Amino acid sequence: MERKRERLIWISITAVLVAAFAVILLSPVASAQTNRSSQEYMRDLEAAMYVIQSSFVDEVDPDTLFKGAMDGMFSNLNDPYSLYLDDEFLEQMTDTTKGKYGGVGLYISKDRFDPDNPYGRLPYVKVVSPIEDTPSWRAGINAGDYIYAIEDESAEGFTTQDVSHRLRGTPESDVNVTILRDGGITFDVVLTREEIEIPTVKSTVINNQIGYLRIIEFTPFTEPRVEESLRKFTSQGLDKLIIDVRSNPGGLLDSVVDIADLFFSGGVIVSTKYRQERQNQVHRAAPGKIVPSDVEIVILIDKGSASASEILTGALKDRGRATVIGETSFGKGSIQQMIPLNNAAIKLTTGRYYTPDGYNIDKTGIDPDIAVEEPELTEEQVQAYATLLQENRVGAFIDDNPQPTASQVNQFVSTLQTEGLDPGESVIRLMVKRESERRLNSPPVVDMEFDSVLLRAVDFLDTGR
Repeated sequence: MERKRERLIWISITAVLVAAFAVILLSPVASAQTNRSSQEYMRDLEAAMYVIQSSFVDEVDPDTLFKGAMDGMFSNLNDPYSLYLDDEFLEQMTDTTKGKYGGVGLYISKDRFDPDNPYGRLPYVKVVSPIEDTPSWRAGINAGDYIYAIEDESAEGFTTQDVSHRLRGTPESDVNVTILRDGGITFDVVLTREEIEIPTVKSTVINNQIGYLRIIEFTPFTEPRVEESLRKFTSQGLDKLIIDVRSNPGGLLDSVVDIADLFFSGGVIVSTKYRQERQNQVHRAAPGKIVPSDVEIVILIDKGSASASEILTGALKDRGRATVIGETSFGKGSIQQMIPLNNAAIKLTTGRYYTPDGYNIDKTGIDPDIAVEEPELTEEQVQAYATLLQENRVGAFIDDNPQPTASQVNQFVSTLQTEGLDPGESVIRLMVKRESERRLNSPPVVDMEFDSVLLRAVDFLDTGR
């Protein structure tokens, strides 16, 4: 009787798999790629799962085995964006796209395989970007960092779902995270979880002549706020504009299309192409625009600019509407579809985005017209920087001097240099400035002292070169 019950369990589990993948496995294209039928594969899967459940030396949880089978299928796609989502993770993703969720404030992705990298890819989950004004941002986590360990447990081999589960928890509870940064630098941070409310837009005017618009996230609330800022700039007679999508991980397609529409009167914004050609779409701007054609535009990107950020950048660049300044963007030009199951879902890459000129940025990104990169540190400077992070020297200085004066900062720089901890004076001063801002939770809209990319954009708009 017990074996009959176990068999019924596996029949029901297999039925879920059949239902989820019937469209894919039974399609003529899929059948043409193998001499075996989809039914044969499913029978083998059912048989294997039944034998494991009934005969493996240790008792096996059906849920764990089922999730392992699903994860195994998706890992063979070699696509970091296609994955199985259990009910808890699905709820987390829904909260995020709505613009509010609980956690530490990180956008993460599994690193891609890179044939030019001798290591292929690091076996850790990568930070696409921290969300401003959140625990991760206040702790100094940067785009491009890796989650090296969580609560002293190595994160090697973790999926994005594994990391997300561990980082989320009860608000006001702590989680200890070890970060891996370029140069092999590792350091620990303690993140206090909180309910995350994702900001979308910040704006200001630079030097009384340049409108500055930072788009932090593309949510349903972003377009109205962008339009409000643009209309304000127009009413002030500003004819120069900087759009900043650095460390913007993307968001909703409808949101970015609506925002791009503000800059164009007709014409292609982005095309989407799928395996089945009948699904292909071309998104075009409607007649009329709110940004005058004579407004000179610069858009800022970095390695944390992904997906919807790249759609906006690609549209403005290809149509000759903006000059791109910064560094090559992240390179996420693929489309994911949520396919519901009984109590979970799968997220599957089903198509790709193409810019107006027909360029797909997936895995390559968008190159800037004007590249601005941070100067590389020497080995000695990297080691000094690592020591400052690991010993939390800057944090201790801010503990004693919450709003340090210029003389206090000068003395701190001198002390570190005397001790041989010198990653460069400008690096130390920037670390002090960022730490002070994080403690006060009051990041400036713009940084006209240390932001070399922004300064280059201002210079370009002032001089035309």
